[in-house]
Amino acid sequence: MTDPADTRFFEALRDACQICDGVDPGFRDTVTKALETGDPQDLMAARKGLDGLENSVKDRLLRQVHLRMATDLSAIWDAMPGAPSGRRPN
Repeated sequence: MTDPADTRFFEALRDACQICDGVDPGFRDTVTKALETGDPQDLMAARKGLDGLENSVKDRLLRQVHLRMATDLSAIWDAMPGAPSGRRPN
């Protein structure tokens, strides 16, 4: 089972790949496949693919991923210790 934080990370990465210039289509496909299958081998391939990107492309992608994850209030709520599951304050 894939950790929800990993799923959110890869979803944010997939979305960032759509809006950032210079992202190799093969890497985009690797991230999409990892999300679709959830297979540990596919997830590792996506992580290694990210590590292998040119630094400027990787930096742009990770800035977008961080922005999305840092402002995802539902993820923040779900990660809070003692937060009631299935019920959010707003």
